[in-house]
Amino acid sequence: ASTSLLQVGGEEVQLSVKLAGFRYMASHQLLETLIPAPGGASVRLGDVATLRERQVLNAVIRENQQYQRLVSYEFRGPTKLGDRVRDGVIKATALPPGYSIEERQSWNWEPEQQRQMYLITAVAILLVYMLTAALFESLRQPLCVLLTVPMALIGVFLLFFYTGASFTREAYVGVIMMSGIVVNNSILLVDRVNQLRRRHGLPLPEALERGALDRARPILMTSLTTILGLLPLVLFSPTADANIWNALTYALIGGLSSSTILVLTVTPALYLLFERRAAARSAAAANAHPAVS
Repeated sequence: ASTSLLQVGGEEVQLSVKLAGFRYMASHQLLETLIPAPGGASVRLGDVATLRERQVLNAVIRENQQYQRLVSYEFRGPTKLGDRVRDGVIKATALPPGYSIEERQSWNWEPEQQRQMYLITAVAILLVYMLTAALFESLRQPLCVLLTVPMALIGVFLLFFYTGASFTREAYVGVIMMSGIVVNNSILLVDRVNQLRRRHGLPLPEALERGALDRARPILMTSLTTILGLLPLVLFSPTADANIWNALTYALIGGLSSSTILVLTVTPALYLLFERRAAARSAAAANAHPAVS
């Protein structure tokens, strides 16, 4: 058999040419093969050898100077039950001397990948803080925005817990994507409160109440449209781990759901905690009168 590449219409096409019957061999013809003997004569292979069939590996795999044999399986059932079955089979397997069993899970992060993920997360948080600090002209208010991410993680953990889905590497990517999405709602809320305080001169409690009411409709609408757009990805899946995109979708839906509720309730309270002392100092300075000697 031979393989070559041909140019057809500017594209490379792989062409394979094989002889008929290349996968099979007539054993009786092989036994009739003549091989030279020490005296110069020829003898049949069947007279000096015995031919029989046996199963062999179609490929030999080596890693770290060790031969490997890969065994894969498909368990159609709950993931936790599948893990227990796998552990039971491994414990019941008797290995000859010199052999060992190593589990391989494709979704685990390598040390280098973990370092890259931590670096990406740190850079993303720093960029969000820098941009919101420049927008709000404050070092405290960006904390209200960043604390939206832990609020979203509550929904992520709850959704994975109740659906029984596996937290795979796609879920990690979904969490990073979700972190960049959920901060938008808190930015809209904080910016609206700042506008009411600076342009309309409203006191802090009234500005928080009116700002939350003004931004409740846009925040709910944008979050609901995103969640409804993601639902078809997991709505018709037979199991929680049926597809590779299920974990990513669960992370986005869970984070958006919890952050939408908590941004409208917890974020105004955080804003009040961060700005109450500053507002009190500003009010005291405005009411103070210079002393007359």
